[in-house]
Order: sequence, then structure tokens, then C-alpha cells
Amino acid sequence: MIHLIKDELQGIAETIKAIVGIDVTIMDRNLLRIAATGSLKDKIGAYGPKNSVFERCVKTGEPYLIEDPTTCSECITCDIRGTCDEKAEVCFPIIIDDRVEGVIGMIIFDERQKKTFLEKKDSYTDFDKRLSEFISSRIREKSINNKLEYKSKELLTVIDSVNEGIIIIDDENKILSINKYIKEKFKLKDFGIVSKNINEILPDKIIDKFRKTNYCIEEDQVSISYNNYRYVFLLSIKAIEVNEKISGAVITFKDFNKLQQSVLKASEKHSLFTFENIIGDSPAFSQVKEQVRLISKQNVPVLLLGESGTGKELFARAIHFESDRKNEIFMPINCGAIPDSLVESELFGYEKGAFTGASSSGKMGKFEIAKDGTIFLDEIGDLPLHMQVKLLRVLEEKEIVRVGGLNTIKVNPRIVAATNKNLYKMVERGEFRQDLFYRLNVIPINIPSLRERGYDVLELSMYFLNRYNRIYEKNIEGFTDDAKNALMAYSWPGNVRELQNLIEYAINFEKEKHITLDTIIKRMTSEEDILLIEKGLKEMVAEYEKQIINKLIERYGADTDAKKIIAKKLGISPATLYRKLEE
Repeated sequence: MIHLIKDELQGIAETIKAIVGIDVTIMDRNLLRIAATGSLKDKIGAYGPKNSVFERCVKTGEPYLIEDPTTCSECITCDIRGTCDEKAEVCFPIIIDDRVEGVIGMIIFDERQKKTFLEKKDSYTDFDKRLSEFISSRIREKSINNKLEYKSKELLTVIDSVNEGIIIIDDENKILSINKYIKEKFKLKDFGIVSKNINEILPDKIIDKFRKTNYCIEEDQVSISYNNYRYVFLLSIKAIEVNEKISGAVITFKDFNKLQQSVLKASEKHSLFTFENIIGDSPAFSQVKEQVRLISKQNVPVLLLGESGTGKELFARAIHFESDRKNEIFMPINCGAIPDSLVESELFGYEKGAFTGASSSGKMGKFEIAKDGTIFLDEIGDLPLHMQVKLLRVLEEKEIVRVGGLNTIKVNPRIVAATNKNLYKMVERGEFRQDLFYRLNVIPINIPSLRERGYDVLELSMYFLNRYNRIYEKNIEGFTDDAKNALMAYSWPGNVRELQNLIEYAINFEKEKHITLDTIIKRMTSEEDILLIEKGLKEMVAEYEKQIINKLIERYGADTDAKKIIAKKLGISPATLYRKLEE
């Protein structure tokens, strides 16, 4: 620690020599000489002798007065005893926090000076003691100043590193310090804002709230206009108290819009979805997956076409997470689920007071929240015509204007749209804008229905079986052969969504180790399919034949001659007719 004031020590030594006329030397705890006067000055930077009285002083922490080095017991073992030209000396340890950090000595090289020194040895000893204490004090002071300077710089570095704004004010609301975030956000300079009143940045109503709450606010949503820009923050303020009196405060600003985006991004990290998560290996489905994978990294609009329940949103998510935007927000929007009167404000946001019931601070729209991510416009065919015009403008200009607002906001999301409707016919009927259709239909992808995917039905069935086994703590092992045949034969009008619903139902009601035909058939909705599954083709043909024969008997009668006529009409022998009547 003595090296903290290394530059000062030589000056102290020279001053003492000038005042009392005695040479001074100062060493650290390793006996490295760091200051000296007279003949010892040339030895600065060299180590003092081993086994010397200086070494004893450092080891014991005790002062030493040497009246005659040639006879003194403390000097007998000194390495330079035979060549030492010192006549007398006094040395004191320099102690910091109970640890010896060095030693200061006053040394006599002249016999005449020695006589005067010994006559006043008590005074010189006391003087040397006070010098050691003075140096200790200066080291402590320097150490404290260094720590304070470090802490100050550490604090400034920390507040400059946080991704939120920080302003420190005094008890008169004058700005003492602002961090890098605030400077960049409001385009401020230190010299231009420090010492100014906080009302240069914050409106009076917020400052009044400071006083009313005794400078204690926790994440209050506020709107601040500065330099023709409007910002929305979560503002907090905490008082700085000294001697139970408020002497200032720390104000923090969290960007409300970015917080919303961060929450969405954080939630999406737990829902990472790729093409490997899309189940199905049938030729038709595999071809579509490969198609979509190829265009995922290209920043082009995609239009997903297919029946309801085929997994269009899964493909949209996979496109997002396979793209360069995977660390941004994926924003699904169901165009058919938003009332016409709210579509614009939901998509593009609104300013405060834009309409009755609007939030007092305004609200970000979904395009603004996901401005650099991917927006999935599901059921795009249900978007009202007046909104189709506005959507087209946003896609072409890459900017939005909030409802009730004047300023444009730059956005650049990737658009993935989806529909189960025939947009071509909608365009012909004037129900969908042709220009928007061409803007969205850059890469059309047709997703096959479940009935076109063959054995994918069984693979998906096992996936849902395992999933719901875990959820409902069941241990159903699989499906009976009849159940498998039924799953394969069924037409699945509701596609994968219907299959998922059926398996969840079966898991809850199945009493056997395997899901049976009797359990799943209760949940199937297509009556024609159920008839086929229950009776089979042979049985249905036999029943149909019986119905025809019975109708002919009603017309011609049941005697022998009538049966011959019926057999002739059916193109079969009388014996075959009799056999069929007996079945």
C-alpha cells in the first residue's frame, strides 16, 4: 500500500532533510527503498540489507534507536556490518490496519551530527514516530480516495451499462448525473443538461407527483414528449436520504414498448419450433416441408393454403424459427377473430384519446411490437376490405401510423399469411383485393389434408397418445388393429385438429390397455365413414342386394314363377336367388 503515495514520499524525505538536516530513507515491507536523501539517494530502487535493523522493524512492528551501530546487538547479524558507515539512526514502522507496510528511518553519517542527535534523541525519536504516523495517514487517505474514485467510476460504468435510463437529482430537483441511455434517448450532452432542473425533461405533473409521494414511485407508466418525440416509460423514483433527510433522488426509466417486446421474446424462447417438430413423413407432406424449408431463410411473403386444421400456424412458426428473424418476435394474428371496428387499432396501435375507452397512454399495435419479426396473418380471407387497403400500404411503405396519431413508425416484419378459402374466387367476386392478393401470394404453399397423408395418421395418433398419456397420467399402450384400420379409413374432415381431439377423448374414456374401435368411433363425425368402418364392404353389398330383392318381391310376388322372373331380371340363377334369400 505504501506505493500508493510513492511520488509523495521522496518529497517528504527531501523536506525533512531540509528542516532537520538529517538524511531520511523510506522502504516498503520488502525492504525496497522507495525514497531517500543524501548518499542513500543513489540506492533508491535497490533493496536494503538483510538482517538489518530495518528488517527487524518490519518483522516486529517495533521502533528502534541505534546509538552506535558498531556495538549495538541489533546490528551484529547485519549483512553490511563490516562496511556500514552509519553513525546512528532511528526507525519506525509504517503501520496500516495493524499491518506493517514499510519503515521510515532517520540516519546520521557524521560524528559531530551524531552528538547533537543523541543529545536530542527523544525529540528525534518522537519526530520520526510522527512522520511514520503522517505517512500512514496519507496512505489511508490515498487508499480511501482511490476506493471512492473506483466506486464512483464503477457506479458510472454500471449505470451506463444498464439498458434503462437513470437520472440523479438533488433536493432542488437539479440534475446531478445522467447515464448513457438517457443521453442517447433524448440526444443530450452532459454540459447542456447537468445542473438544469428536471422539468427540462419531465412535465410538471410528474414532478408534482414526486413531491406528493415523497419521492417514492414504483414503475408508473408515463408518457413524455421531448424534442417532438413521444416516449412511453415505466418510471420509478427512489429518494436518497442523508441523516433522515431527503437530499436527492434516483429516477429510472424503462422503455415500456421494449419491455413488452422482451416479454414476448422470452415466452417464445420456450416455444421454439422447427420443421423437425412437424410430424409426418408421407411423400406429399415431406415434399411440402422441404419446399417451405427452402424458402424460410428468404425474406419473401408466404401464403399458406389448406383446409382448417392442417397445421398452417405450425408451418408459419417453423418458417420464423428457421429464418434470420428467429430472435425477434413471432406474432400470430387471427384476422377473423377481431371485430371490424377494432382491427386497425389491434394491428397498428392507437394514441391516447384516439377513441372512447382508449388507454390514457395509448397502445402499441401488433405490427409495431413485431416490427422486425414475423407476422402470421391467419384467416387473411376474413380481413375487411377497408383494412386490406391499409395493410397493402403498410406492406409497400413499411411504416404505420397509429389510430389518432400523426407520426409514422417504421416497421419491417416478414409476412406469412394463411387461409382455408379460395382467394382466387374471392378476387373474382370482388371480396378480396387483387393487388393485396398478389403482394401476399409470392410463395404459395398448399398443405395437404390429413386424408392425403396416408400412414401419417398412425404416426400422429401415437404422438398424441404419448402426449396425453403424460398429461392425464395414463398408460395406454397403443391401438387395436380394428382401431388402426378405422383411423386409416376415416376421411378426417377436421384434419389434424380433429384427430388430436379424438385421441384426447379416447385417452380419457378407454378402459383397455389399447384404444379400441368402439371408443374412437363414438367421436367420429362423418356418418358415411362410420357406416363403412362398422359394416365393411362385403356386408354393405349383401345388405344392398337384400334391399333390391325385397323390392322386386313386393312388385312381382313371392311364388315360384315370380322368383324365376326376379332371377332373370337380376341376371342370376333361381338357385342363387334362393341362397341369397336364405342368407
